[in-house]
Amino acid sequence: MERFGDPGFHTHKAMGQYLTLLLYHMVSDPMVPLEPADYVPELQKYYRALNTTISATNYTVNLLPLQAAIGNFSSAAREFELLRSQALQTNDTALLAVQNHKARDFSRGFTSQGGLPTREFYQHTIFAPGRDTGYAPVTFPGITESITFDRNQTLAQEWVGRTSAAILVAASMLKT
Repeated sequence: MERFGDPGFHTHKAMGQYLTLLLYHMVSDPMVPLEPADYVPELQKYYRALNTTISATNYTVNLLPLQAAIGNFSSAAREFELLRSQALQTNDTALLAVQNHKARDFSRGFTSQGGLPTREFYQHTIFAPGRDTGYAPVTFPGITESITFDRNQTLAQEWVGRTSAAILVAASMLKT
């Protein structure tokens, strides 16, 4: 590390300072510094990439449930933001505590019991390391890999349902 990875350990120092500052804010600020609304543009970007992947094949996969789930999550995230702003403005500590718990917990909704096809230990339906990419992520892995690796349109459609359901669970955790 001293010679090739991080001579002078500047990156290590910066990471330590960043994590210390993040932890300080997590325990000192009235609200948890997690922004569910930040997921929305990323989900939309992943959706477009998935559409491109499917278009490059001769498969027909109905992505309308996924699109609807992303829209539902977007609405829930906006509601969450409004209620959290209200809690901050009125200094309603009980409401702020509820909103902080929602911010902390919503991403658990993105998981799927039973894991991904052929990789039960990966349960996140939005992103996971690819089967052959090392740690490089694959987005909507259940759907994407059903098409690109398994070449199984039926499995891909099943994963559209499972992924959509997971996004809806995450959205329900944010709702008031």
